[in-house]
Amino acid sequence: MRRVKLGKTGIEVSRLGIGTGTGLPSGHCAQALMDKNELAELLLYSFDCGINLWDTAFQYNTYPHIKEALKQVSRKDVVLATKLTTANEKETIRDFNITLKDLNIDYVDVCLLHGVRSKIEFQKRLGAFNAMVELKEEGKTRTVGLSSHGLSALKCVLEIPEIDVVWARINYAGLNMDTDSLGIYDQLASIYWLKKCVKLLPKRVLSLIRPKADSQLIPDDERKEVENTLQNIHSQSKGIVGMKVLAEGVLRNDAKKAVKHVNTLPFVDSFIIGMLNKKEIDENCKIVNTMSGKLEGVEK
Repeated sequence: MRRVKLGKTGIEVSRLGIGTGTGLPSGHCAQALMDKNELAELLLYSFDCGINLWDTAFQYNTYPHIKEALKQVSRKDVVLATKLTTANEKETIRDFNITLKDLNIDYVDVCLLHGVRSKIEFQKRLGAFNAMVELKEEGKTRTVGLSSHGLSALKCVLEIPEIDVVWARINYAGLNMDTDSLGIYDQLASIYWLKKCVKLLPKRVLSLIRPKADSQLIPDDERKEVENTLQNIHSQSKGIVGMKVLAEGVLRNDAKKAVKHVNTLPFVDSFIIGMLNKKEIDENCKIVNTMSGKLEGVEK
């Protein structure tokens, strides 16, 4: 599997990464419902296929599974990315320390503010981000950044020099990509105290109010604006990892086209797909491995 540099961080990642937060209609995370040994085996299989980027988050509930997999590989050989939904320094330090403890590790490679929907939300969560910067200075995370769920949040990356990397939603269809036209759910979720209240709702209720990926088609001009913003971010030598490549499964019947599209984007260093079995890993690895791509990398 081809390796590329993640921006100017010096970290080498596989072009394809494996995600552990595939959402189900019920609101649950598919990987979290797996037996920990089952997901650990899948992660190790992906590693054997050349995938060294493993993506998780505090709220995915997959730390026990990843901990099991990490027992069987050298820590330095895996690029581990996690995300926190915290809004202030106290919560960030608390959840980050839990992360290290639950994974039985001393550091993560990437620590992100999870699901930032707007510039205003980023500003309100600045205390959390600053705490991540301090953790980086202490050597507990190698890089910091955000996962973007809104166009103004994505543009923030251009303005904040401390941001090393961004996880950005990108696919050929413009489904579930970043926009400034936030729906009611996203508007509410960007208000921190309301987000905390929403988390108390049963998952079956959350699944009803959460917008479906196939209903979130952004216009071509907005999709191009996202791509132009990502090009500008890439020109600053910040790392870019694509997500929602299959638009939460909506594009699964056209997966080959979806993977090929993102794999040819010169401003995307790597991209994450939540793969649930060995067949999916094999198929996606085959697509990536048979394409030359447009980025210089290090062959595994």
